[in-house]
Amino acid sequence: MDRIRFQAQDIENEMAQLSEGQIDQLPFGVIQIDAQGTILLYNTTEGEISGRQPQNMLGRNFFSDIAPCTRTDTLYGRFREGVQKGHLDTVCEYTFDYKMAPTKVKVHLKKARNQDRYWIFVKRL
Repeated sequence: MDRIRFQAQDIENEMAQLSEGQIDQLPFGVIQIDAQGTILLYNTTEGEISGRQPQNMLGRNFFSDIAPCTRTDTLYGRFREGVQKGHLDTVCEYTFDYKMAPTKVKVHLKKARNQDRYWIFVKRL
C-alpha cells in the first residue's frame, strides 16, 4: 500500500485496483460517497482519525449526518460544483470539529472512475 500516495494525480485509477481490505490498510483516510453524499465506503484509518466505527458510517450522508461542519463553500460547495461539472479534483486544508476534538487535515476530493462515485481522502496535518 506504500505505492499509493495521498494526493497522487492518478489516485482514482490506483484506488480502482484495490480491495476494501487493502483500502483499510492505507495510511490516510478514505471515504467513498455517491453524488448525494451517501457513504459507500469508510476505511479504518478514517475511523481512527474521526473516532468512529467505519461500519456504522455506511449509508449515512457525509455532509449532513457525519460531518455537518463540512457544509461550507470550501468542501461541500466544491463537491457540488464538481458533481455538476462532472469533474472533481480539489485539495484544501480543513479542521474537522464535529463531535470530535478539532483535527487539522488536508482533504482531497476526487471523482472516482465509477460513474456517480467520489472519493474523499483525508490526511492529518
